[in-house]
Amino acid sequence: MWTIFSRDSSKDFPYEISESPSYGFNEKSLWKLNKGKKKNTTQEVSIFEFLINDDIPGSETRSALAKSAVKHLKTLKHPNILSFLESSEVKSIIYLSTEYVEPLESFISSQNNLHTDIMKQYIAWGISNIIDGLKFLNFEAKLCHNKVNIWSVFVNKAGQWKLGELEYMNSIENSPPSYASGLYCAPGNQRQSQFSIDIWGLGVLIWEVFNGPLSNQSALKISKKIPKEILTIYPKLIAVDPMNRPSYDTVISTLREQGYFGNDLEKTMTSLSQYHILDDFQRTAFLEKLPSLLETFPKNIALYNVLPSLLEMFNYVKEQKVIFPPMIKLSTMLDDQEFEEKIVPCIIKLFESNDRATRLLLLNSIELYASRLNADLLNTNIFPLLVSGLADASPTIRELTVRSMVHISSKLNYNNLNVELMRHFARLQMKDDQGSIRTNTTVCLGKIAQHLDPKNRSKILTSAFSRALKDPFQPSRMAGVSAFSATQQYYPLIEVSTRVLPALCQVTLDPEKGVRDITFQTIKGFLGKLENVSEDARLKEKLEEEVINTTNPAIPTWAGWAVTTVTSKFYSSKTSQKDEKSIELSKNISNNTNVNNSEQMYSNLIKDNTVKNVYNERQVENINTIQNSLNQKNAMDDSTSSNGWDDDSGWNVGDDWESIGVDNSNSVKDKSDFGWEDQEPILLENSDEAAKKAEAELLKEEMRKKREERKQERIRQLESKRNSKQSLKLGGKRL
Repeated sequence: MWTIFSRDSSKDFPYEISESPSYGFNEKSLWKLNKGKKKNTTQEVSIFEFLINDDIPGSETRSALAKSAVKHLKTLKHPNILSFLESSEVKSIIYLSTEYVEPLESFISSQNNLHTDIMKQYIAWGISNIIDGLKFLNFEAKLCHNKVNIWSVFVNKAGQWKLGELEYMNSIENSPPSYASGLYCAPGNQRQSQFSIDIWGLGVLIWEVFNGPLSNQSALKISKKIPKEILTIYPKLIAVDPMNRPSYDTVISTLREQGYFGNDLEKTMTSLSQYHILDDFQRTAFLEKLPSLLETFPKNIALYNVLPSLLEMFNYVKEQKVIFPPMIKLSTMLDDQEFEEKIVPCIIKLFESNDRATRLLLLNSIELYASRLNADLLNTNIFPLLVSGLADASPTIRELTVRSMVHISSKLNYNNLNVELMRHFARLQMKDDQGSIRTNTTVCLGKIAQHLDPKNRSKILTSAFSRALKDPFQPSRMAGVSAFSATQQYYPLIEVSTRVLPALCQVTLDPEKGVRDITFQTIKGFLGKLENVSEDARLKEKLEEEVINTTNPAIPTWAGWAVTTVTSKFYSSKTSQKDEKSIELSKNISNNTNVNNSEQMYSNLIKDNTVKNVYNERQVENINTIQNSLNQKNAMDDSTSSNGWDDDSGWNVGDDWESIGVDNSNSVKDKSDFGWEDQEPILLENSDEAAKKAEAELLKEEMRKKREERKQERIRQLESKRNSKQSLKLGGKRL
């Protein structure tokens, strides 16, 4: 009856065997090691399998040892001891599921050369793992392993060495158990100290790592293959007299003095495990050095050890911008699903930060992650944050944001690419005071032209590149000509004849010969295209159809040079060559510069409380002020006249910053400051002298009152801004 209604325990075991490799471990252990996975998932695990066979002599002892191993493994939790997941006894089989591992012997035998620099560092770190695990067992858990050798050590996915095979483990207060084989029985098998037996096992493990599995104890004296840094302490580890064996601390200090411990890999792993106790300076120094070290680490350590540690730290430490470079570098090893689950949330979180140094890191490394971003997520979550950098007060941020659009343009939706981005590009090209930014806006537009909507593409490109041809900055004009040539396949013939060629002809008298040379070359190319159509009318229909229907039509030979010019590199400016420290400095300065300038201006106005009595002097002063202002405005707007921007393509952007999402409500200056209301009246010479004086006095008094009102309003705005003490955010408009 009990058999009928008893529960099948195999159904409760949540793991299943997927593969049974022929490990050498299976012949040396009570257990058979299999590869497995969690049911209904892809989680990889290791499943140890023990067969209960009553027909084998000593089966009861073997079963007791196996159950003892399960018990110890289930209760011991340490980074250097095998991680227990689940166990189950099904009929005559005991199943033990752990984290995914492989025997150390199999791992070592698969390595071609143990004496390369990276393998030396890796083995040293592995030995230090085992020492830490043994110290925990002997001194904290008060247990002795009693069987430390190459068969009792395993390697997980992260490359970490872990202690297993706990069948013979017992309390340090008890006598060592009897072994089925005396090969790994320590000489003088009497426990003279807490560590004397396991420290001998450590010596055996070191010998087996460099020589292979031990066949007889006398071979331990042959130490030719053991690194010379270890030979100082190795003979003491395998000493026959237990009293002559060193402590773990002595082993660690000796190997550190010999330079075997303390390598970059071990230091990195130690810093990661003790990150929470490091001070801010130590954390920053460690994270800044980490990216260069990752190239020398084994891939499995970097991917399964370093990256998870960085992701964990990212969620609770403030040094997120310092963690990002090594994290994004390691993310190239992840598949797309893991990247989206683990890395993308971190990227979004960093884009939401108002810190300019953080944004600089994101922009400098965008080519590492842009291609892996999901298009919907990019358009919805990241692009609105990214594009705000085009209106930032820092020229470096604006320029790097322009460059970044090349990497994401292919994934942008219609509105973000053809409307929002084009409005920002138009404003930069017309109004930005940095010539390099105007130049690179043109270059970027030439690079992303193939992704623009074919219906509006020719209008957008013609307007933008025509604007570049009028730029006072010579590299910008060269970029405009090159861009015309590189994108020649996107213009209908009517557009070429009525807009492109007239715009190019104006540059044939450019003061710079370099600009004139490429202009003539480009004009000849376009004229040749029109001439071919004139000779063969059938080409017209074909060319027009290609412009509309083809994303990237064939490029003629004459335009090849321009394509190379436009698609190779952006214009390098001094602004873009600033290092991160200068960005940090500019971040702090930019938050205060505009406020300080305004404070200085208004403090001067407050001091100047007297009204000048000499009318002619004030009139001349005002006229000169207006003339200087107009001269300055003409110099700044020389490249921003409306010629060539009168199409309805949507490229035009008005003077209203609110049209692109920039707030003007906090602007300190009043629009009337630049109007004619501030000027003293100009009277006719034929007027009655008394009337002139009376009218002048009245008007002067009226103007004085208006100026006083505006002055008081500006002072109130300044005081309000002082009290708020708000830092300048990314995308904020410059005062």
